[in-house]
Amino acid sequence: MVELFLKGGPLMYPLLIFSIVSIAIIIERGVYLGKASFPKTKLDTLLTVVNRDSGETALREYDGLKGPVPEIGRIILRNRDLSREELENQVSHAGSRELKLLTRNLHLLELIGKISPMVGLSGTVLGLAGTFQTVASLKTAADPSLLAGGIWEALITTVTGLFIAIPAIIFYHLYENKVKSISFAMKDHAESIISALKENR
Repeated sequence: MVELFLKGGPLMYPLLIFSIVSIAIIIERGVYLGKASFPKTKLDTLLTVVNRDSGETALREYDGLKGPVPEIGRIILRNRDLSREELENQVSHAGSRELKLLTRNLHLLELIGKISPMVGLSGTVLGLAGTFQTVASLKTAADPSLLAGGIWEALITTVTGLFIAIPAIIFYHLYENKVKSISFAMKDHAESIISALKENR
């Protein structure tokens, strides 16, 4: 493995950094988004409590619950005496903050997925250029094995770049869809609570 890495040339080092950063983001975001999810059945139970009692009893139900969806619920219940427009502004600001936390570092994952193949291809082009330069400098007929060996080594960076990019792009899209799902849950839950508060007045 180390021998293959060294044969890949200098651009294997940025690819190594990309792979480490990509793995770190995939793990960290997977854990964070997993904790940020909230069961639909639990949300329905909370809404039932809010419809029955939108005061301190409902607020106590949200205490201790983690994640952006219950956090939005807490904010609304703590500010339940505000007008509907003011509540919606509170929700909008809180939702923007939560969304920023949910999408943190996802742009890096997307960037790594896009540039890793290009870095790998650049390494291959440089490697091929070096190989052909070596062959061209030979005074005698070129050994085909020398040319084939040079091309094989040059392709290492392209393969490495693809191996890094494919999981990065896959997880980026998976996490992006997860963020959209959580964002919709926040919006839907907020609208349900606000409607329940205003109807109970």
